[in-house]
Amino acid sequence: MLSPNRLSPFRFSLLLLLFLAPLMGWAQNRAEALLQFEGVQARYQASYAPGAVARGAKELLDPDDQAIADKALKALDTAATRAFNTAASVSAIQQEVASAGNGGAALSPQVQAAVARFVKLRTDYTAMSEAGRAEFFNRERAKPADPVRTELLERMAVADVREIDFSSQLLMSAVVKQLARGNGGQLSSLPDRTLDMALDTLWSRGVTSTRPRNLMLVAREFEKQITQALLAALPDADVAALLAWRNDPQAAAEREALVGTYRAEVKGSGGVALRTLVRAWPRS
Repeated sequence: MLSPNRLSPFRFSLLLLLFLAPLMGWAQNRAEALLQFEGVQARYQASYAPGAVARGAKELLDPDDQAIADKALKALDTAATRAFNTAASVSAIQQEVASAGNGGAALSPQVQAAVARFVKLRTDYTAMSEAGRAEFFNRERAKPADPVRTELLERMAVADVREIDFSSQLLMSAVVKQLARGNGGQLSSLPDRTLDMALDTLWSRGVTSTRPRNLMLVAREFEKQITQALLAALPDADVAALLAWRNDPQAAAEREALVGTYRAEVKGSGGVALRTLVRAWPRS
């Protein structure tokens, strides 16, 4: 018989779970707030929902390639629709961020309110007409930059996530171009392992060609400027609360987990889409 001063393994596990549950809840709340603050779900949906991947690839094609790429773009759309799953990928990103932030302080009501106001600002901006967005951007960007907002922007992952999306878009476009030009046989004849290694190499190498790299730098900078304009429209107290949150001890690990997992999800799903596309493409 167990001594009353000793705990059975079951009782110990139960007590440990009860002790950790609030911490796990805090981590999930922090992770969810960070994904909302960075606009992760909206970004992923905009880039990888049905139709989005093919549209993005088409944007980077030369006019001559656009004229002959309809078949390849339709095949890419079919493959990407099956490969990308916004809900599953966002959930995976949130789980990794929560794991990285476990042990972090619970969100204060001030931070939660600030995140909500920032999300509303971004949503309202997206819903504006083109003229309305231009007016908002020019008005808010005209305000003098302040150190607190500048530092908060530096803590955000928006530019890195935009680079990941652009890299994926560029890779999809390059494959579509080869298919449209009649070079699909060179890809479809590769063994699975070789094709996987080629795709992995392209991701690892990153964007090195001059024109695409310049386009990527422009995309990163534009993303930062849009975010800077949104932050300029946010009250000073909200910005201060958000910066304190993003400067706490867990913030860097959470940011790294967000960017790393976002990249892994895009790379993994994109690889499935491209393999499906290439394997289904006629060799003749």
